[in-house]
Amino acid sequence: MKGALVTGGGRRLGASIARHLGAKGWHVFVHYHQSNEGARQVAEEILAAGGKATPLCADLDDVAAVQRLYDECEAICPLCLLVNSASRFDYDTASTASPEGLEMHMRVNLFAPVMLTQRLHAALTARGASGVVINIVDNKVFGLNPDYFSYTLSKVAMQGMIQMQAMALAPTLRVAGIAPGITLISGLQTEQEFERSRRNNPMGMGCTPEQILNAVDFILASPAYHGQTMVIDGGQVLQRRPRDVVFLEKLGPDAS
Repeated sequence: MKGALVTGGGRRLGASIARHLGAKGWHVFVHYHQSNEGARQVAEEILAAGGKATPLCADLDDVAAVQRLYDECEAICPLCLLVNSASRFDYDTASTASPEGLEMHMRVNLFAPVMLTQRLHAALTARGASGVVINIVDNKVFGLNPDYFSYTLSKVAMQGMIQMQAMALAPTLRVAGIAPGITLISGLQTEQEFERSRRNNPMGMGCTPEQILNAVDFILASPAYHGQTMVIDGGQVLQRRPRDVVFLEKLGPDAS
């Protein structure tokens, strides 16, 4: 059986991806930091359905913890798939961003994916095997606005990472990304605001967890898909909105 590590696998999109991979026959390592209960529930659901899963705790802000996380996975089942889904997502702006806030976002959203990918590449090279890394980016990268400044910078860096790693680590590793638009209720959104946000794009429909799972399947089934990031947002990035869609809905549909 092949192993798949899903960071942030105890909640939100990470949990959906972990369950999906478990149903596809992977031994899923459900990483969590604070979502202990969620990760264990995801693992139990996979096991109850006849799959294999192991919840593992690690603070991705800690370099040593990231290294231990990888070692713990390999000690149980060799990895050949890494899904970097965990993300720090705190609000700041260009005028309020602090060095500490920038570093915290970069550690979780960039440094940890870089280190885990390095370890996977080295292990696969030693085994003479190949694997895949899927990074969950954000459609904001392709239609920038200044909200969530530090978070957005870290995702812009992740997109650059995907392209550079794809150039450097092939053919041992295929590296790809998925950049969803708004998919789940975010922050203090109401249900009504969330639904309006999802429809605020040319197609009048937003991304769903199911579409992200379809994208995961497509990447895994397409050996030539490499170094690219799939944007799933109903064309929202084409609108070049001046603010994050969450705030546009709070301000009203005609805000600019």
